[in-house]
Amino acid sequence: KSGDYWIDPNQGCTLDAIKVFCNMETGETCVYPSPSSIPRKNWWTSKTKDKKHVWFAETINGGFHFSYGDEDLSPNTANIQMTFLRLLSTEGSQNVTYHCKNSIAYMDEETGSLKKAILIQGP
Repeated sequence: KSGDYWIDPNQGCTLDAIKVFCNMETGETCVYPSPSSIPRKNWWTSKTKDKKHVWFAETINGGFHFSYGDEDLSPNTANIQMTFLRLLSTEGSQNVTYHCKNSIAYMDEETGSLKKAILIQGP
């Protein structure tokens, strides 16, 4: 039955299990992000005409990284479980929802340009 399950990909102690959503009809497992959402606020206002790239978690004051797994577990625990889940899987995908006023996520519809597309950096 599809629903939330606790899984332990590294098959170690059950105390480091992570909560996931299992879709039994499609065979997919969804790992919840931590935090589950980012607060809505004005994160960045450029005071210069310099159009250089800005990393949310590094350049922006107050920006932060998001990860996967239970917020109550240490980040390293979730990283280990994600590594084992990756090794045990044949494919994976990630969905990121991006809402940012006056910003282009992928393609500028007016020009068809990808120059202003967001960049996503992995671990």
